[in-house]
Amino acid sequence: MFKQPPKLGEWSELRMDLKKDQGRKPTMMRVGFVDREERDGEMMYRMQLIMTHHDGKRSILQMLAPWGPRALDRDDDTEIIMKMGDQQAMILPVAAAKNAPGMRDVWRACEKLSFVGRESVTVPAGTFDTRHYTGPEGDSWVAPKIPGWRMAKMVTAKGDTMVLTAIGDGEENAITETPVDMTTMMRGRMGKPQKDRDKAEDGEEAK
Repeated sequence: MFKQPPKLGEWSELRMDLKKDQGRKPTMMRVGFVDREERDGEMMYRMQLIMTHHDGKRSILQMLAPWGPRALDRDDDTEIIMKMGDQQAMILPVAAAKNAPGMRDVWRACEKLSFVGRESVTVPAGTFDTRHYTGPEGDSWVAPKIPGWRMAKMVTAKGDTMVLTAIGDGEENAITETPVDMTTMMRGRMGKPQKDRDKAEDGEEAK
């Protein structure tokens, strides 16, 4: 399923209907691959997740990590960048990155699944010949031809659902500014006088 590496620019969009958000607009998640680079002789891929929440606010998470079983050997992704709304994009420190969802989580989740069979599944993005898997967290229907996570549909044990609404190519990096290191930024802020820190916080809240 994940033997072929992703193509740059490929993307998929999924609608997430969560029990906790019942009665509200669904959360939309767009998964794409926007860059790749070689580090220490290994090809790394930058996966971009754009979340549009029920209140219209948007968050972006980017992870640079290998594609394939070797991602399981790592305790954390090589690089994680986060951008919340209009705030400055930040590079997360390793300690924070360990708690963020990354490619390694995809592989580890896949290891717990059992194959049910091949099924034709129709979702808003079209009809796909999928492989149905089941596990402790629920059921997933995936297809190698689907970009991103290869996901056509998912139903969790809690009753949350996720369905594929669109696929395509031409995805671009949604973070246009140069990300700042979160640790460096926090150290700089802590070094300022209290009145300057309060002014900076008031500015951020105004946004």
